[in-house]
Amino acid sequence: MQRYVLTDYASASTETRAVYDDFMKTTGATAVPVWLQSLGHNAALTRAYWERAKGTLFSGALPLPLKEMIVFVVSAKNGARYCSACHAQSVLSLDKNLSFGDLKSLASASSALGLPPYYRTVVDFAIKVVSNANCLDDADFEALHDEGFSTEEICEIIAVIDLATMFNVYTSALRLDLDPNYEAIL
Repeated sequence: MQRYVLTDYASASTETRAVYDDFMKTTGATAVPVWLQSLGHNAALTRAYWERAKGTLFSGALPLPLKEMIVFVVSAKNGARYCSACHAQSVLSLDKNLSFGDLKSLASASSALGLPPYYRTVVDFAIKVVSNANCLDDADFEALHDEGFSTEEICEIIAVIDLATMFNVYTSALRLDLDPNYEAIL
């Protein structure tokens, strides 16, 4: 059973097209992805989802490659096929030191061991949040502070985890098909 309808650019309302245009301008994409087209029937919803993603991923103090890694890890841990594939491609395009195999290993492991130190503490933190946000203790925050993250940056990390979780629920419940340029990692 098809759980969603895609609204392509040509069929979209003027308001939805404006969101599509902003997405492509901001991301450098040449096509509107399936997740955004699946919202395209409702301009307000399309804008709300895009503005939340844009505000969380494309602003703030943390670098985009780290944010994309967080979204990838959260998506993999949540079993979100669409989001894990999408953000694996983003991570790989932004960090040429990582391979698809590295991300596939990370998706199936319970730890960030083997990742560059830059990612390790944040990824371990994200995995713990996804497992049970109520089990965080001061030591988890201290580990991030010890790696040089400020309290504000830690809040940003949590906001990225929350964004990923929201999109994981949306894309998984609808069982969105992968965009042609995504490779399944789960």
